Amino acid sequence: MSSKIKSAIIISILVFTISSIALAATEGYNFNIPYVSYTFDFWDQPMAAPMPYVTDTIMDFTDSEIGSLRNPRDLFVSDINNIYIADTGNNRIIVFNEDWELIREIKEFEYNEQIDGFNNPKGIFVDQGETLYVADTDNQRIVVFDREGNLLDVIGAPVTEVDGVIPEDFRYRPYKIAVDISGRMYVLSEDSYEGILHFDRKGKFRGFMGAPNVRFNLWDQFWRFIATEEQLDRMQLRLPTEYSNIDLDERGFIYATVTGGLIVNREAVRRLNPSGQDVLRRNGFHLPIGDIDYPGQWDEAAIKGPSVFTDVLAEEYGIYSVLDSNRGRVFTYNSEGYLLYTFGFKGNKYGNSMAPVALEKLNNNLLILDRDKGWITIYKPTMYALSIQAAIAYHYDGHYDKATEMWENVLKMNANNDLAYTGIGLAYLRQDDFRTAMSYFKKGNDRDYYSEALGLYRREVISEYLGWFFLIIILAYIFHLVYSKWEGKYRYKKAFIDFLDRNEEKYKFIARIRNVYAALRYSLHVIFHPFDGFWDLKHEKRGNVPAAIIILLLTSLTYVFARQYTGFIFNAADLTKLNIFKEFIGVVFPFLLWCIVNWSLTTLVEGKGTFKDIFITSAYALTPIILIYIPITIFSNFIIQNEGAFYYFFSFVALLWVVFLLFFGTMVVHNFSIKKNVLSSVLTIAGLVFVLFIGILFFNLAEQVYSFVREIYHEIVFRI
Repeated sequence: MSSKIKSAIIISILVFTISSIALAATEGYNFNIPYVSYTFDFWDQPMAAPMPYVTDTIMDFTDSEIGSLRNPRDLFVSDINNIYIADTGNNRIIVFNEDWELIREIKEFEYNEQIDGFNNPKGIFVDQGETLYVADTDNQRIVVFDREGNLLDVIGAPVTEVDGVIPEDFRYRPYKIAVDISGRMYVLSEDSYEGILHFDRKGKFRGFMGAPNVRFNLWDQFWRFIATEEQLDRMQLRLPTEYSNIDLDERGFIYATVTGGLIVNREAVRRLNPSGQDVLRRNGFHLPIGDIDYPGQWDEAAIKGPSVFTDVLAEEYGIYSVLDSNRGRVFTYNSEGYLLYTFGFKGNKYGNSMAPVALEKLNNNLLILDRDKGWITIYKPTMYALSIQAAIAYHYDGHYDKATEMWENVLKMNANNDLAYTGIGLAYLRQDDFRTAMSYFKKGNDRDYYSEALGLYRREVISEYLGWFFLIIILAYIFHLVYSKWEGKYRYKKAFIDFLDRNEEKYKFIARIRNVYAALRYSLHVIFHPFDGFWDLKHEKRGNVPAAIIILLLTSLTYVFARQYTGFIFNAADLTKLNIFKEFIGVVFPFLLWCIVNWSLTTLVEGKGTFKDIFITSAYALTPIILIYIPITIFSNFIIQNEGAFYYFFSFVALLWVVFLLFFGTMVVHNFSIKKNVLSSVLTIAGLVFVLFIGILFFNLAEQVYSFVREIYHEIVFRI
């Protein structure tokens, strides 16, 4: 092989390798990225996803003309893409243009004919007119500058003439601020639990708004109920959790993040209207709270605990991103609360953050300010994130065909993106292709839109086949009339019965089958006449063990059938992981355990029923499940959410009916009074719990013993 050919091959390999690496970085699959991306499916399981953002540049100011940042606490990008940094430790505000060229540095300003400065400034905001608002925390004031950096105003602590509005021990320490298009200011003050401070455009205090509510759990309420006054005084004061950051969207709504604490998780991020009410939509699979179950497989540093939001970024089309300071991640949601994507992680590697405190957007790039490192990491979007954003934008603007194209691009990169299936389903729904829309909504696990499409499709089918439906009913009725008047059917039926009677002695199994069949038919009498029915089951031997076993097996199969074939709207089970054997045993095992525990306990309180009686009685009590669950399971595939009350009502009726039969059947078979039967039932349930506890403890101990023996065995084998 000549040297020229070898050189050409080597160059081709290098070009291909470099192109592959560049493409991987663009699409979000760069193996050097020190974090992973994922979303959560309908069943809380994390699903790997393409990278939405990758590290582009890190702005480290150590060797720049402004010097290192020290404990920076806030970052803001204005409408003209000027970048403002609150360099808190150096008591200054730094302003760059979008090319990161220094515009100005504000450290001192003239106020009251004296040179003044900042003292621990922690928050900044810039309005549409490029007016700068600085939360000068330790000076307890808001300082306002014009677009040239000249002082405009200084707004001090809130003052009101109404007693009780401001607490007596209130200390004003503003650390975050947002200003709407009308000039109204919304300020967060450290250690303030009354909510957001509201100032008008002239700087006059108008009150607090949007205070997060404290919600006690049942355990706390129980202890507070039984505690004495001295104990109540020693209990920790229950205060609402304070806000950590705020932002404004294009409509003037306030997005606010709440740090973890006594407030419920569902309000970790809020969207407040002008009256302070939370109007954030939480219609996604999960609440917008970041990591929902703290999945260890994604925690490279084994960081535990819930997400702690330190900043929120309101974007266009209802999209908003929140910054998790606990793990250094960014979670992005749409207007309905569906998780779009996530990226980032806490650490010292390139592209990680140690102490992320602020999140902003410059053009299409996201900026994260790191308090400890003193630099800003710039993340650029991949085609995956851009496709999702474009699909949402096209949908909001009414370009559904283009939105569908974008969602199809998303599915090419991530077939597990449920929101993409929903987006395509919406396009088909608006084209009146309801059946296709239903299939996409089902793939996307969107039960709300599936219900809407099902209702429209059902109406379409009924209007098309209504005439045929009535024709079939009329023909069936005519056939019934003709057949009921045909005497030949009785002749054949009588001949068959006579055949069974003549051969009953010859073929013993025929008698057994007829006996079991009669016992099964008697179950219908039992469920409607429980007192007489259960008495005859025991004393007249109208029931038998084979019939009871068949009823138990049919009940188990009915439960499996319901789990598998309940309509999509009312079935939240992951059918791909459904284990029929486990579902079957899930009915048989508790039933047998009930019989054993009930027999064991009732023998101690002079119960008259044998184990056989208890088994037969309990099995016959399950009959309503078979009679009701099969029809409503089939019926559930043809009803929508608004009609779900019928499904849940009949499900409840079946369970209540079974409990009723089980209670009175136990009372009859043991010859108990109602009071004694209640006590027996309570003891049986307690016994069930105790046996399950002992069983779990036994298997746990057996597993530990097995692990210990296995380790000893391996140790001996390795040493030998």
